[in-house]
Amino acid sequence: MTHSLDEHTNDDLDSLIGRLQAVARQLDDTPQVEPPPFAYRRLLNSLGEPRENAQALRDARHPELAELVAPGLDDPRFLTRAYHVLMGRTPDDEGWNAYLAELPRAGRLYVLGDMLRAEETRTHLERNAIDVPRRRRLTAPLNGLYKLGPAARLVRPVMRLAYRLVAIAGRPGWRQGERLARLETDNARRDGLLRDVLLEIDGELQRQNEGLERLKRENDARREESEQHQAALDAWRQQSAGLWSALQHHRRAVERLYAEPETAPAPSAERAETLDQALVDAYYLAFEDACRGSEAEIRDHLLAYQPQLDRAAQCGTRALDVGCGRGEWLRLLDEQGFDAHGVDLNIAMIEHCRAAGFTVSHDDAVNVLRQQPDDSHALVSAFHIAEHLPFEVLYRLVDEAHRALAPGGVLILETPNPENLLVGSHTFYHDPTHLNPLTPTAMSFLLRYCGFDVEVRRFNPYPESAKVPGDDPLTERVNGHLCGPQDFAVVGIKAVATDASSTPPAEEQSPRATEEDDTHVSPAQEDNA
Repeated sequence: MTHSLDEHTNDDLDSLIGRLQAVARQLDDTPQVEPPPFAYRRLLNSLGEPRENAQALRDARHPELAELVAPGLDDPRFLTRAYHVLMGRTPDDEGWNAYLAELPRAGRLYVLGDMLRAEETRTHLERNAIDVPRRRRLTAPLNGLYKLGPAARLVRPVMRLAYRLVAIAGRPGWRQGERLARLETDNARRDGLLRDVLLEIDGELQRQNEGLERLKRENDARREESEQHQAALDAWRQQSAGLWSALQHHRRAVERLYAEPETAPAPSAERAETLDQALVDAYYLAFEDACRGSEAEIRDHLLAYQPQLDRAAQCGTRALDVGCGRGEWLRLLDEQGFDAHGVDLNIAMIEHCRAAGFTVSHDDAVNVLRQQPDDSHALVSAFHIAEHLPFEVLYRLVDEAHRALAPGGVLILETPNPENLLVGSHTFYHDPTHLNPLTPTAMSFLLRYCGFDVEVRRFNPYPESAKVPGDDPLTERVNGHLCGPQDFAVVGIKAVATDASSTPPAEEQSPRATEEDDTHVSPAQEDNA
């Protein structure tokens, strides 16, 4: 049976670890997608490029004369643009050849004037609402020339010269106007590109933010899944450790029972009772492993008692831990240099502590205390024992501890805190061997009555995430009752008597308060006490 349970537990752990490793491999194998090149970089590059269409007009419906003359263009490009602007088409071969031949003799102003006279030009300009500045001034001389008939051949050279002189006079202004128009066109183009760049950058930032949010959600989900797997793994390990420990104690209990000599067999009822107690002891050890937390977690909590350990060390090294359990406190006492001895009635706990090398006894706590000499111990401790004891036994334990402690010695009694309503009404009863919750007020009174100076310490509140949101008095009171410390300890200090003859017996002393007592008692609690 032992072998089967062990294999089953190991199989479950191996299966869980295998799933975790598979998830890790899946995360590592996730393909890394390269981001596409940003569109705004292409737009930024185009800002530095020369204007692709140098023939573009600043305003196609209101072309400037400087743009039509186009001093910066060669003759073919000038003529091509003139046809597009004035006639809305590409040049025909006849007109192209005629005007190219005319340009060197008459100049561009003459050619523009001649093209503006054409019926096709007038129709195109009117249909498209294109307004050419100084159109009449350009065409009027040529209109008069063509009215001369054959005499026009004699006047034409003079007319060409006149147009060229006008063009020469206006060329500086046209060049400046053309450059200005080109700059304005380039600026408008760059403004548009910059606007596109900014829009693209804004869109890219939004896409990046959405991607980051998506990755954050995925990472959070994976982290939560990993934490769940880790929590499940920890729970399996803790449960398997407790079950394994309980199984070993079961096995040893059965082996001890059947290893007894047959010459003097115990009555069957006694043998059954012995076996039942061993099984219950093993169960309780497994219960502590599962519910009280790991030994490492308990040790972290016990380190909070370092001030009490330092105080106890001032009056000796002998220490007695009542209900030593799994031995976490004994281990800490040993590390601090105390000569520690543990006592417990649970044989499974005793075997667990002995296996760890601690000095422990399977005995009744009060009985062991009665065997100790007066003023012989620096420390007596009992963690989560008081709630298991009838009051008569608890009273004798505190009274005997006061007798056995040296002056200045320390008594520590830790127990669940019923000031927390969830503890007093619910979690206290997880342990079926608990009797009744004990309040800080009642425990403080008991220790004072037996002659101790008392300090109350509270531990283990619920986390902030469990509290009701708000900072008003009612919310704080609700959180105090439901989410306050889940455990408390009464720490008793045996007074150092200055004159032994004048010190009355403990039972004759009245309860007294000390400056170290931080117990907060309401009037109602005092009445109940």
